[in-house]
Amino acid sequence: MKKVLIVDDAADSRLLFKKLLEKYPVEILEAKDGKEAWDIILKEQPHLVLLDIHMPNKDGFELLEDLKEEWISIPVAVVSNDDEAITIESSFYLGAQAFLKKPIDLKEFKDVIRVLNLPEQNTSYWG
Repeated sequence: MKKVLIVDDAADSRLLFKKLLEKYPVEILEAKDGKEAWDIILKEQPHLVLLDIHMPNKDGFELLEDLKEEWISIPVAVVSNDDEAITIESSFYLGAQAFLKKPIDLKEFKDVIRVLNLPEQNTSYWG
């Protein structure tokens, strides 16, 4: 089973992503900051990281730098309220493959998840 790591210091954001990912056959991992995320990345080797930028201990930019320095190539989608040009440019420069603005656009989110080649599971009783 593929693994998706959600990295965000806001519990409500992590919960939202967990709800959005319920439709997919994935194992969901969570971290509240970049330091915790780094440990999970090394141990669990996730297939996709949904990464907030502004967090305590180690922010998203620092985590992207660590991934780049260690040549760890995991698709990363930055998810942030901060949509200033410098933030977006820096995210891509440091190796992010996508940038999603909060609040999340469902179509853009599905496009990011397609990286995993996962079928959406029907959760409706009516087919």
